[in-house]
Amino acid sequence: MPPRPPISPEKRRERYLEAVRDKITKLYAYGEAKPPAREQLWHEITGFLEAGQLLGNVTTEELQAIIDEEHLTAFGITREERQLKQKLTTTDDEQDWDKYDVPPKMR
Repeated sequence: MPPRPPISPEKRRERYLEAVRDKITKLYAYGEAKPPAREQLWHEITGFLEAGQLLGNVTTEELQAIIDEEHLTAFGITREERQLKQKLTTTDDEQDWDKYDVPPKMR
């Protein structure tokens, strides 16, 4: 079998970006759930992104654009909107006002 010709830098970059998009899609498929597999995937993605930047395949801006696009596709809102929504819902959930229904003497 004859040796394969080397992959062009453009094709290598294209394959890398496809892989990034695929990994981000898998991450966002977990939604709000946080099983150990999601955490492992997050670490894998982090290393994958850093490797791409280190090798000079992509810029931070290009990676951020892919992350933002996939987030919008998965959740229907931007990352900033989702972070704000999570902050607002967690502050409401953290306040347990029921403990103040009991008179102070009995607390």
